[in-house]
Amino acid sequence: MPFTRTAVVIEDDGDMRGLIEAVLGLSGVAVRTAATGAGGVEAVSRHSPDIVILDFGLPDVSGLEVIARIRAFSKVYILMLTGRDDLSETLLAAGANAVFTKPFRPRALRAQVEEMLGLQHQEL
Repeated sequence: MPFTRTAVVIEDDGDMRGLIEAVLGLSGVAVRTAATGAGGVEAVSRHSPDIVILDFGLPDVSGLEVIARIRAFSKVYILMLTGRDDLSETLLAAGANAVFTKPFRPRALRAQVEEMLGLQHQEL
């Protein structure tokens, strides 16, 4: 399946980053990754992705700060990941387009991304 869309995944946990990359790959999405907020903002600037999947808890800056930095130059769709149920309204008000609470089902993430990108779901 050729890659027609691009995502930047900003997640400090390597296992979670790998899982998200695999899920997006099943939908034909090319993935760029970053383990820090600063690296993620740079990747968004460099690659102009169709979607950003952003973890709230990063080692250098909070997800709220990353949203603010990205929104300074881009209207890209931002899907936030957080382990805290109580942050959804705050994250949406800050500029995230959607919020997924960890843990999440990979199938649900894939469906959300495909819906947002207008991709057709294809079973392997």
